[in-house]
Amino acid sequence: MNAWWDLSQELSSPSTLMLAGVLVCLALLLIARRRRAVEASRWRQRRAEALHSQPFERGFDLLLEARWQEAANVLKDAVKRDPNRTLEYLELGKLFRRRGEPTRTARMFEQLLARPGLDRAMSLAAQYELALAYRALGWHEDAAARLEQVLGTDPSHADARRELRRIHEELGHWETAAAVEMLRVQRGEAQDRRTLAALLTQQGKVAWAAGNLRDSAAHLRSALTLDPDGSEAALYLGRILLRQGKLRQAFEVWDGLAKARPELLFLAFRDLQAAFRQLKNEAGWEDFLRAFTERHPDDPTGYLALAEWYESRDQRAEALYCLRQVLELDPLCREAQLALLSLYRAQDLPSEVLDSYERLVRAMAMPPGGRFRCRTCGHTGAEPFWKCPSCHTWATPERLIPQPSAMPIMAGELTPRLSQAHGTPVAPIVVTRETTMPPAPSA
Repeated sequence: MNAWWDLSQELSSPSTLMLAGVLVCLALLLIARRRRAVEASRWRQRRAEALHSQPFERGFDLLLEARWQEAANVLKDAVKRDPNRTLEYLELGKLFRRRGEPTRTARMFEQLLARPGLDRAMSLAAQYELALAYRALGWHEDAAARLEQVLGTDPSHADARRELRRIHEELGHWETAAAVEMLRVQRGEAQDRRTLAALLTQQGKVAWAAGNLRDSAAHLRSALTLDPDGSEAALYLGRILLRQGKLRQAFEVWDGLAKARPELLFLAFRDLQAAFRQLKNEAGWEDFLRAFTERHPDDPTGYLALAEWYESRDQRAEALYCLRQVLELDPLCREAQLALLSLYRAQDLPSEVLDSYERLVRAMAMPPGGRFRCRTCGHTGAEPFWKCPSCHTWATPERLIPQPSAMPIMAGELTPRLSQAHGTPVAPIVVTRETTMPPAPSA
């Protein structure tokens, strides 16, 4: 009796119960894995049979030849003859999605998922395709929910995670989108970190708009660490540091921008001028612009900024010289034309001529395609920062600097030279292009 009592006491001890629990869990895990292996084996067998079936092969060949309607007819006939051909049904729905029929696609995959006894692999594929159809219909929340279900069942579904990030981008859920992209980077599904940097930049912009400059600066610094070429992050961070009075750090950011993307430094000109003004070093601003034009003689933005500076100092001849330099480089520069018109008005030229000139300048069309080009696909646009609408790449576009004209836009010598010029007061002009950043929020 004592032996049985001792044995029962031993079996009821915590260590024994814990060991038994571990063994039970291992047994259940082994059973689940074997069941999944059997399901996967059956799926591969059915897929192999389908791939070697005549309807599927014929439809695939037609798709390779871009004969969409014929491929659809083949798959339709196969499904009509045998409703249990789920693989053909799946491919037919995918075909409708690619043809731009999301409503029909969504209905097909909803019907497919309603079938009893649908195996796990087919269910996952249908869920993923249904999410893409919902996204095409603009039902982003429903699409995200479907993708979450896919990832809950199969965390290794890289395509589902990528599409989930894109949906959160479209919804403006930047924090969630960045978290998903960070997971993609950690799992090795994304090699290029520029997308994550761009999403962190968007987070920084949202914090900026909310007046939370500290969090904004943190996001922007993280973005620049991931992508030193992130010019938009540098512009926002430089402005935040300027507002906080951290001028040394601001100049370091602008110096990095000048080294990485000098053609985009003109977007920081306003902030740079404000920084020199805070330092009470107006001459330093002029020296900076002179150095910029010497290093980048084919970039008209330096001359535009110099023209504005000289006009503000009543140095009319120097301003005129700089504007003519701009028009040599970019004859279609509207800012330079309007600024030149302002200088001409100060010379008491006939108003009828100047009015006609102004109407002509204001009606002057911008060059086709815009001033910035995607470095991945070549799409052009007017804004300096974007997610390319063509290839959906997050990257700073390249700036298309105008090529100098073959002959001068104005006849004769482009003088007087700076050393020979005389100052004459004229009406104010504004020639420096402003970046698209909003005004600084109140603290």
